[in-house]
Amino acid sequence: MGFSDAIRVAVTAVLLSLLLAACGSGSAERFTVTGVITPDALNRVDSDTNDPETPAVRNNDPDEAQAVVAPAIIGGFVAAPGTDSRFGADGDASDVYQVQLQAGQQIILEYPDSAGVDLQLLLLDEDGDRMDASVLPAKDLLASRASLSLVAPEGARFVEVRAVSGLTNYTLRLETTPSLALETHRGPRVSDEFVAGDIIVRTRPGLVGPAAVEAQSLGLQAVAGHAAREQLWRMPEGQERQVLQLLSGWRPVVREDRRWASPELEARYQTLLAVKALRQRPEMAAVSPNFIVRPKLLPDDPFQGLQWFHANIDLPAAWDLSTGRAPDKEMIIAVVDTGVFRNHEDLQGKLLTGYDFIRMQPGGDDPGDSSQPGQSTWHGTHVAGTAAAATDNARGVAGVSWGAKILPVRTLGEGGGRLYDTLQGIRYSAGLANDSGTVPDRPADVINLSLGGGTFVEAQRDLYRDIRGRGIFVIAASGNDGGAVGFPAAYDAVFAVGATDAINRRAPYSSFGPELDFVAPGGDMRVDRTGDGYPDGILSTLVDDASGTPRSAYAFYQGTSMATAVASGVAALARSVVPDLTPDDFARLLDQGLLTDDIEPAGKDPKTGWGQINALSTLRAVRELEDFPPRLSAVPARLDFGFTETTLEFTLRNAGGGSLQVTRWTDSPEWLSVAPQNVDESGLGSYRVDVSREALADGVYEASIVVEADVEGGPEQALNIGVLLRKAAPELTVDTVGRLYVLLVNEDGDTIAEQGVDLQDGRYPYRFERVPAGEYRIVAGTDMNDDRRICDPGEACGAYPILGLFERVLIDRDRSGLDFSVGFRGQPVAGISPLRRGGSDLPRPEAPMRVLP
Repeated sequence: MGFSDAIRVAVTAVLLSLLLAACGSGSAERFTVTGVITPDALNRVDSDTNDPETPAVRNNDPDEAQAVVAPAIIGGFVAAPGTDSRFGADGDASDVYQVQLQAGQQIILEYPDSAGVDLQLLLLDEDGDRMDASVLPAKDLLASRASLSLVAPEGARFVEVRAVSGLTNYTLRLETTPSLALETHRGPRVSDEFVAGDIIVRTRPGLVGPAAVEAQSLGLQAVAGHAAREQLWRMPEGQERQVLQLLSGWRPVVREDRRWASPELEARYQTLLAVKALRQRPEMAAVSPNFIVRPKLLPDDPFQGLQWFHANIDLPAAWDLSTGRAPDKEMIIAVVDTGVFRNHEDLQGKLLTGYDFIRMQPGGDDPGDSSQPGQSTWHGTHVAGTAAAATDNARGVAGVSWGAKILPVRTLGEGGGRLYDTLQGIRYSAGLANDSGTVPDRPADVINLSLGGGTFVEAQRDLYRDIRGRGIFVIAASGNDGGAVGFPAAYDAVFAVGATDAINRRAPYSSFGPELDFVAPGGDMRVDRTGDGYPDGILSTLVDDASGTPRSAYAFYQGTSMATAVASGVAALARSVVPDLTPDDFARLLDQGLLTDDIEPAGKDPKTGWGQINALSTLRAVRELEDFPPRLSAVPARLDFGFTETTLEFTLRNAGGGSLQVTRWTDSPEWLSVAPQNVDESGLGSYRVDVSREALADGVYEASIVVEADVEGGPEQALNIGVLLRKAAPELTVDTVGRLYVLLVNEDGDTIAEQGVDLQDGRYPYRFERVPAGEYRIVAGTDMNDDRRICDPGEACGAYPILGLFERVLIDRDRSGLDFSVGFRGQPVAGISPLRRGGSDLPRPEAPMRVLP
């Protein structure tokens, strides 16, 4: 045998041995592995995903909409025209779902935050006309996830997910238990009240050229402001489409046969598209619509009566300690509102000059906010009198703080006001640069915002933080719709105030949520529980202009506006006792429970915050401020995950003095996990909480997160944070995640076999035959985007025995009963690649398969 023949024989022998090793000898035992996979309750699937192994039942229009029932968690796929999908050049740009929505139900769209992907969430009426849209997503940077949300109005019949660009999986949640936290941190919607065409911008420092030139280059008009702060830009009427084309090469996303229910809604939609395009420009620091800001009162017929709320907050006893007259200076309460009627008999000597940001002139006088005699609210006058009317003067009413002065700042007029004007008024009150070109002689000590409107804007949050850092209290009304705390009250540097009635219960209209700090009397004019013959409103100064000539009057109003005025008066009283009192000092005492009367349930809760403000307790507490020990506090104090939510956050803080160190926290039971997200060296800051319903039976589950901390000079502290979770019962004839791919993965991470299975009688049975002995993992998921990977974000995923455990199974005999569940869970899971249909002995994945915690 020659040398070359010897080599050939040797190579043949090696290849034969490798083949035998790969295939196994004829005597090697093989086994059968079987199990059943159950889809999670409430799971549904888009009828036209990109998986070529599934039929595509189009759901692109209202007349071919896919019917679903709420609550539901829907996994879906959309592809804009021109993208690479099985739908060709037209793509799968729209998924339309028909659902019987009740007013107030929440619709939440989540999708991977990927470059080039732009989705919209829309609501349609029974005729298919657009009623609302969300186009500016909130971003979860940690999870690389974007979300859009809407709240169903009366008459909503269809939900539409639309791809403007890119292609992606998504998860659509139809939730019957609204998330107040999500409502607070959402983006603006078409249904929000804002001025169509108006845009508030703040450019980054160092922008070259006048702001007007920059606006004009984009087809916009620069109306007001300065490059060093907020500016008001405007889309010229009738030129909205041209502006959008200049900003982003925009073309109509809504087809011509998809109308808006009104021209005003369409104009607002175009405004939000312009806001979105401007936010993507590098020179922009912040961009938002110009929201309508409205007084937070619920007016009714005027009556004269008694100020019952003084006794409810122990105000007469507090006046024995201080009437609000500081020894060295007068406290100033800025009332940013409709202005104040300067000739009112019970406000004489109480008013500073102020400014009118509607007429752009000094004064802050209230000319009335209606063109019809007798129809003006005189809201700012009522607020001013509640907080600081002239007192002990043998006429009218008594203000909470006798000694405080009122700085009237007019930003609201007929029909409310605009956010841009309100921001200028707030800047003026704080002594900051503003469009008036002037500032008051001394900044206000307290800024009263008995108004609300808009959504979260980072630049506005920073403004309120700046003002708070200057030692100025900003106190705002939570809102009167009984829903989530509105803005500006929801900003972290603002004290959010809700309302109570005459028997110290939360008023039915008072908005609530984790951002609510405390409550104060706001009244309930449906009843007369005080027995004085008048509805239980807040009596204060008003104006009678029925004759056409304004004159002094007094009347009852109700609302969180009135509660905010009461709170502002108490804050001014507190500063008269301790002039250097800061908002942070006040917040620490509040978190200690020392400023309020607790209202059930005990401790801080979303309905009433820390409880009802007590003027006497407040003055006593601020006098002893230096003596308070550290105290661990959490906001919110309770987490409610509802039926579909999987991730929430809480923030730990020191509500007292001194220092403390967080040492540990518990995250039992197994369905609950806690991880720090943005914390400092002492462990204070934000924490992420994830829940898994996979191993749970249907029902309601409660748990507690226990956080422990070492305290400087004191005993260890423990804090309980309540957790509530709901899981619905499975519906065997409905629950589905679509076509499922089950993989058998060996201990080296190689996928040795896969099986595609469809739903059968509400379950996914799977069966692997001739499996060699060894240890394996079993994982299942969908591949809705056909990228040859399962368990991508937005796709269903599950693993034996539970997704988070993902244990190996020893196959040394036939195994059956290897059952587990699968669902659209919204948690990131490492994908498998490549995924080959209908084969076995699959190539090695690109990376070892594992489940992220």
